[in-house]
Amino acid sequence: VDVQVMVTPGHGARRFRQAATLVVAATKMLRRPSHKDFADSDLGGFLEEIFEPVTFQRLESSYAGAPMYRYTRSQSFDIFDINHKCFVLESPTQLVALHLQGPSASRKGEGTASLSPVPIPCPRGAPPDPSLLSAVRLNIALYRPHTRQGSAGAMQMPVALGIKGYKLYMSCVLSGTEPVLQLEEADVMRDIDSAELTRFIFYRLDSPAEGTTRFESAAFPGWFVCTSLQPRQPVGITNHPDQVNVATYKLSGR
Repeated sequence: VDVQVMVTPGHGARRFRQAATLVVAATKMLRRPSHKDFADSDLGGFLEEIFEPVTFQRLESSYAGAPMYRYTRSQSFDIFDINHKCFVLESPTQLVALHLQGPSASRKGEGTASLSPVPIPCPRGAPPDPSLLSAVRLNIALYRPHTRQGSAGAMQMPVALGIKGYKLYMSCVLSGTEPVLQLEEADVMRDIDSAELTRFIFYRLDSPAEGTTRFESAAFPGWFVCTSLQPRQPVGITNHPDQVNVATYKLSGR
């Protein structure tokens, strides 16, 4: 744009100001605004203006976890498998299942089994006379029912299986590649808060329709307390219940 300013006599000052204003306006019109791309830095500054800084306070605390199994009470029961074999303590740490004979059998039927089931001494090398043996009663420690993993929300009854009159309890431990059942002296009539003591815990699985019970190891799920089909064999543990063994029981004295 070519701007020419002409000054005429008589109106010098006023017309000069008008001409100067026109020049300034024309100059501004010639200046085209420059466009700047929006950069990440512009966004960062924008966000900083929106969000306020947040401060965090670190809190440290400790608490005692709930026990794995909370003890409630104990109950005593007579026990025999569905083949009518009773549990007998044949030695201080050997529990066997057999059919009782004579006075011991009648006492068992009356639910008055002896609290001293260790056999009467017999000649060396000779097996104890079954008529001199007495069935043991189970002292079952009961723990608060709870849901265990893989039980589809069903409540399970954890128990510890003790021999009444003794501090002996059944435990399930690993021997080689498979678990075995043994008797251990222990004090489990309390809250169990150690994973190591889980070997003493079994889940009592009742079948009300048949009036029978099974005992599944908590330490080895799928393994059940069992007796042999043959008489006078140790009470053991199996993952094939009621196939080549007996894993179903009846309890009396409930």
